[in-house]
Amino acid sequence: MNTSTDPESPCNDDALAAITILRYHEQVDTNLTGSDAETYIRAVQAVFHAQQEDRIGLFSIVNHPPRSQDIYAPNMPSLRHSATLIALRQEIWSVLLYRRSFRLPLYGTEDCSQFDPDDNADDYDWANRILVWCAYALKFCFGTSSENCPEAENHPKARAERWNALKTFEHNWDAHLPPHYKPLAYRARDPARGQYFPKMWHANDCQVLALQHVELTRIVLAVHGAKKRRLGIGAHAAGLALEELLRGATRKICGLALSNHQDQPTMVTAGVGISLCGEYFDDPGERQAIVDFMADLERLHAWPTSSVVDALRSAWGGGP
Repeated sequence: MNTSTDPESPCNDDALAAITILRYHEQVDTNLTGSDAETYIRAVQAVFHAQQEDRIGLFSIVNHPPRSQDIYAPNMPSLRHSATLIALRQEIWSVLLYRRSFRLPLYGTEDCSQFDPDDNADDYDWANRILVWCAYALKFCFGTSSENCPEAENHPKARAERWNALKTFEHNWDAHLPPHYKPLAYRARDPARGQYFPKMWHANDCQVLALQHVELTRIVLAVHGAKKRRLGIGAHAAGLALEELLRGATRKICGLALSNHQDQPTMVTAGVGISLCGEYFDDPGERQAIVDFMADLERLHAWPTSSVVDALRSAWGGGP
């Protein structure tokens, strides 16, 4: 901890990797400790300070990952790069689970509206871009600590521009989905047969995680946008449409996870989605499917889910 937060001695790659591992165990051990104290948050922030040198911005990093024809001479420390992306994903989970502000420093001015489906980006490039887009959306919607938020970012014009850029990325992704991100196979949900989630098979777990974070970000942006609506004719219909969007996005997140259930990050991401939107499910069979999913998540991957399930049962008025 002291090494990672000492400005005179930047932590090395091994320390950065250790920080993300310790942060992971802090998250999964809440059944034993009673709560997630987020003790390592300052150390995790150091990961970002170390990686975003010269304030070049996180998009610049993930769009140009540490690759070289000489695998023994990468132009950036690859372990540090990987630790940064893992820490980013952990922070996304924490912001959504605890509904708190985004605490990691994101340097540089990023234009999330940039989108070129015809470039040479591979699955991992797109997944990294989506994680960063999600991070900036959370920073916009949930806020951030004052030391990580320049005053200029709160100017109404600047916020409007950032909102439009975030929504533009969402629109471009839906309209110009990279061809290699299309599912290899798809099976629609069939509640009559007890199949409450769609099944989507993709080429690798990287695609699955990326698509899940697209839906998580869609949920966050939709709810934030709904706050701007006014009362009046059409407000009720808009509210119902929003709830259906939340249910649909959550079903997709869970369907993606179930088609790749051996991968812990995709299953945890689905659990995060359920914690956000599980309250909006009113079909008893679907509620039971959600509870069963959370039980499998804890049984197979040791991720604590009991507090979320208890909260959902309370919101549902008891049961299943």
